[in-house]
Amino acid sequence: MSMLALGCGVATETAQTETGRTDIGRVETDPSQGPLAKGRPSLDRHVADADDSFNDVSGLAASSPLAAAGSDPTSLVPPALSELPPVPRHWDETPDSTRRVTSFTSSGDELRLSFGGFQHESDRDLQSQATRLVATPQQTGPTSDGGPDGDSVEVIQTPRAQLEARGELVPTPEGTPERDATMVAPTVPMARVARDADPGKSNSPSTVAKRTLIDPSTDPGLVGGQAGPEDYQQWPQPDVVLFVTGDQHGYIEPCGCTGLENQKGGVARRFTFMDQLRSKGWDLVPIDGGNQIRRIGPQAAIKFEKSSQALKQMKYKAVGFGPADMRLSATDLISVAYAETPEDGMFVSGNVVLIDPSFVPSHKLIRKGDWAVGVTSILDPDALEARVEEEVVVGPIKESAAKVLKEMNAAGATYRVLTFFGSEDTAKQLMVDVPGYDLIVVSSGYGEPTYRPQSIEGSDTKLIVTGHKGMFAGLVGLYDDRPLRYARVPLTHEFKDAPEMRRLMAEYQQQLEQLGLSGLGISPIPHPSGEKFVGTKTCGKCHTTAMDVWEGSQHALATEHIVKPPKERGDIARHFDPECLSCHVTGWNPQHYQPYETGYLSLEKSPHLLGNGCENCHGPGASHAAAEEENSGVSEERKKSLRLAMQLPLDRAKEHCMKCHDLDNSPDFHDEDAFEDVYWPEIEHYGTD
Repeated sequence: MSMLALGCGVATETAQTETGRTDIGRVETDPSQGPLAKGRPSLDRHVADADDSFNDVSGLAASSPLAAAGSDPTSLVPPALSELPPVPRHWDETPDSTRRVTSFTSSGDELRLSFGGFQHESDRDLQSQATRLVATPQQTGPTSDGGPDGDSVEVIQTPRAQLEARGELVPTPEGTPERDATMVAPTVPMARVARDADPGKSNSPSTVAKRTLIDPSTDPGLVGGQAGPEDYQQWPQPDVVLFVTGDQHGYIEPCGCTGLENQKGGVARRFTFMDQLRSKGWDLVPIDGGNQIRRIGPQAAIKFEKSSQALKQMKYKAVGFGPADMRLSATDLISVAYAETPEDGMFVSGNVVLIDPSFVPSHKLIRKGDWAVGVTSILDPDALEARVEEEVVVGPIKESAAKVLKEMNAAGATYRVLTFFGSEDTAKQLMVDVPGYDLIVVSSGYGEPTYRPQSIEGSDTKLIVTGHKGMFAGLVGLYDDRPLRYARVPLTHEFKDAPEMRRLMAEYQQQLEQLGLSGLGISPIPHPSGEKFVGTKTCGKCHTTAMDVWEGSQHALATEHIVKPPKERGDIARHFDPECLSCHVTGWNPQHYQPYETGYLSLEKSPHLLGNGCENCHGPGASHAAAEEENSGVSEERKKSLRLAMQLPLDRAKEHCMKCHDLDNSPDFHDEDAFEDVYWPEIEHYGTD
């Protein structure tokens, strides 16, 4: 049980824990100023977990008077109390732990405070109440019962407090739906926290970091914070904007299979968004965490090259390497990443060496006005998907991060950014082990970015994530005279495709056409059954009703949709792209982007295999079709065996469908009962007539 005894001039907080009674801190006031001079009535204190971000009232125990009453702890403070709201400050129990006021409210004659920023597991979800207190006589000076270091927390008179937005429930790795967003920006006091350079370093202007402001309305664990994504359009113009992306993972553009309005991402939309921001006069520093591709082979190398061209046209300043990128040869990587001068290059890495360290710089220093933003990138060796070539070295993360940080500080960086490809837990530990970075941008993992930067226990570094497949852009607004701002922005169809990127996508498809399947290193493979494909029309000779169903379905139009795409993408045909062909023709392995022997090869060679035909689900049917011909000479027993082999029971059909209807291309298919209630009824068919 913890109690905050609030008197006329001094409030002393104590906490009763398993180890005994511990003084935590006190609030001193000038007895001649404000209503606190007359004493305060009873006060309840609720402590919520604020390891990474403040978790609103749902994190309180059910026994909490506030939770039981259904009150909102971020409601408006009554005028009698709002004249002098407390400024969030650190309350130290031990030198390495902090407790911070996260919100306050009042109900009747009671004042409630919430605290966050706990650094110890034993403090999580700690909750306590103060009994109703009688006002005590005024005290005009400090007392001896302060915190362990003798410091006091000064309450500063401020203007009337405004209505706060409710604290955000931090999204899970899968994110929180955009429809839950609220755009209320609270007005609350700010606490200024100095972030100076390492005391061991010189305090010359070139090595002293800019002072970072922490805004209680946006910093996790402090007062306020809205429940949804922040509206970047309401920001005052930043000095510098970090435009952060990463983990494109081969999704250079949304395919449009389920409608472009249902898909996020793509370089064409990203270009448009950046162009809009630049037209507002915003000075962008685009940064990408890496992982442009997801496969190996010539098409992956071409996509890496085109992705890099897109990044260059969008004027990216620093780009890292992801594990999928490292599956390319060192030659392919250097051909794209190498630049004559560091100023001309985009790629940086603090721990990846491609043949020679001089080919890729360890960091970039981007000067924007009074800002000197240092950017480096680290790839966790544990994130690698395959063994790298002998000419490639991926160094240890801790030593590499420390080394490049020292280099950036020596070069005069005033704000230091590390893009990291690896797990969030590893990234957090790295920032504890290597203090001094201002921001770490983590790529890898699925789901959506959180709405708020994360705090890291034991570190001053803030953490944001890029999300997966390049579906989001992160904006970090830097200000010399106010706190940084952060917003995650989904790249939806509301951002029109930029013509510059459409031309680049057309060049990409033209290059695939010119190379052909053989030039891309793709050759047909035997089907696991050993059978051959004959085409849907052959099936329809006996299965006439099923044929009618198929011809009226979207499956029959699958090839046409990539030869002549819908109007939004009608300028670029995609029937030379193996990643599109695999689910839009008959006779391909849909997950490995490779044709089977006797499967589709081209419009000219395989007109009988257009569309997503019967054999993609039931298997190649040459032997079955031949056996059913009149006077085939095949025994009835053999015919029955072949018929049985072609059957696909309904309880197995759904799993088979998901080879094409995966989460990337058909997310609605994975909704509960979607197969049974929506998709199967559209193609429902049974055997012969």
